[in-house]
Amino acid sequence: MNLSSLSFIIPSALSLQPSAYFFKTMSAAPVANSEIARLFNEAAILLELSNENVFRVRAYQKAAMIIESLTVNAAELDSEKLTDIPGIGKGVAAHIGEITKNGTFRDLEVLRSKFPPGLMEILKVQGIGAKRARHLYEELGVDSLDKLKALALKGKIRALEGFGAKVEENILAGVQSLKAASPARMLYWPARRLALSLLERLRALGAEKAAYAGSLRRGRETVGDLDLLCAGRPDGTLTAGFSKLPEAAKILSVGPTKAAIILASGIQCDLRVVPPEVYGAALNYFTGSKEHNIVLRELALKKGLTLNEYGLFRLEDKERKRPVAARTEEEIYSALGLEYIAPELREGRGEVELALTGRLPKLVELKDIKGDAHTHTDISDGKDSMSGMLEAARSLGYEWVFLGDHSKSLGVVHGINFKEYLSSRADLLEAAKNFPGLKAGRSIEMEIDKTGRLEFSDGEIKEVDLVVASVHSSMRLGEEEMTARVLSAMANPYMDALAHPSGRQLNKREPYKLNYAAVFKAARHCGTALEINGQPERQDLTDVTARMAKEAGLKLLLSSDAHSAAQLSYMEQAVIVARRAGLTKDDVLNCLSFEDFCRWIRERRARAFKKF
Repeated sequence: MNLSSLSFIIPSALSLQPSAYFFKTMSAAPVANSEIARLFNEAAILLELSNENVFRVRAYQKAAMIIESLTVNAAELDSEKLTDIPGIGKGVAAHIGEITKNGTFRDLEVLRSKFPPGLMEILKVQGIGAKRARHLYEELGVDSLDKLKALALKGKIRALEGFGAKVEENILAGVQSLKAASPARMLYWPARRLALSLLERLRALGAEKAAYAGSLRRGRETVGDLDLLCAGRPDGTLTAGFSKLPEAAKILSVGPTKAAIILASGIQCDLRVVPPEVYGAALNYFTGSKEHNIVLRELALKKGLTLNEYGLFRLEDKERKRPVAARTEEEIYSALGLEYIAPELREGRGEVELALTGRLPKLVELKDIKGDAHTHTDISDGKDSMSGMLEAARSLGYEWVFLGDHSKSLGVVHGINFKEYLSSRADLLEAAKNFPGLKAGRSIEMEIDKTGRLEFSDGEIKEVDLVVASVHSSMRLGEEEMTARVLSAMANPYMDALAHPSGRQLNKREPYKLNYAAVFKAARHCGTALEINGQPERQDLTDVTARMAKEAGLKLLLSSDAHSAAQLSYMEQAVIVARRAGLTKDDVLNCLSFEDFCRWIRERRARAFKKF
């Protein structure tokens, strides 16, 4: 169980913009859940800056997660219906009422008044949390990125208690990286929720059909703008109504069939209205990608056809009045002699060639997922109890779920040791009796320390139902050292899966340096699964590295990494990444029954033990 066994492998946000308290007359269209959640998250951060009670902080965080996971618009519910939702009390319901009327709530504005707006920007710097930001502000008056950078260059930050030269160096690098970066793109998950909310408004305005297109429909991890498409009358009704939505911070253009606005979040949203008979062609065209569309057009020309956003036409049809196909995407692909290509695959990576020869993979779907294996409860850093997590898993139709928590060495509040693991496992099995039809196991997310060791002894770790190991500390190691660290952990035959393998957090933290070829080769040797983490800011593995893992012959474990019952829905994000990677049910361990998954754990451990 040491690194020498693998010696053949080793190579030689936050985007919050505080504003003054304001009142505005709201139209009939309600505030989106994503905006309500954003305000609650901001309040939680400001409470942390104020050094308020941790339970108040968590209350706002939990409210944000609950609101964002709702399938109905919270702003449309009265106080009584809001308080019927588990986790929403009278106080939160009252805040939602204020937000619906005023766009904000008074308690948030009181918190905003305590700190300069620039302090929120400082929190975007890697390595600066609420405690350090408050210390910098109180001791040095740091209230902007420019002041933070100036003081770091002068060597003033290292003198503060708890900082030092290394921290100062990292902060300076973080500021420079933040300033050099392009404006943050919106993560897929909140962008999709926002788009769905806007589409509901458009349907209420009379759209016969409505969908989001562009990079969002293709499931890209972040989006720079939103593209919406509607089927309806080109009389300006839809575009005019769209431009008047409360999310519209600025109107760029409005015409009978096109409109463009800047949303309150800062990103642009374009709407196009087309006749129903060409809706499929327009959806195909505006979904893209550019590379995919070029290949389709070239194929059409070879067949004596031409393809654009209005349909597929014969070349001799100069006036483009008699489309061969236009109403649906399926018709267009069929007319071109292709299998239907899922939007997630439309990146110009050879998918058209595969569709021509009937070799497209049958992509994994959300309905194929039988369980979630990486979750957290309120025993460590989660928000909900075991029973709450079990209830949520059952409501999603899962056959099984593994409830986990962090090991103690990570430093997470209430991280568990082996004795606590055993007692909590007994508690879980007892709680699971109340959920017939749902099978449960107890997992643990174990920290891989700087030397590659796992926390529990061999005698202890073998008793853990499922071991998901990960890196949360010392992320600035060089590629060779970080790779050796991960490979050393894999040499432990009881490490079943590597979680969020790159450690990245989109728009906030770059991935650590890792030799993926070496890691995948070691994972194949050890039988270790690689995770696709569905947390919106992680999406890790990426679609590219997940495809590499599949090509290396590895099994993938999809997870929500849920820290609340509501976050179990993040499994859908993991499925999107898996689909972009071309994964099928056979590649994904979550598609196994509980018995087969447990058998996979036992057999992979037995095989790994023989190799070490």
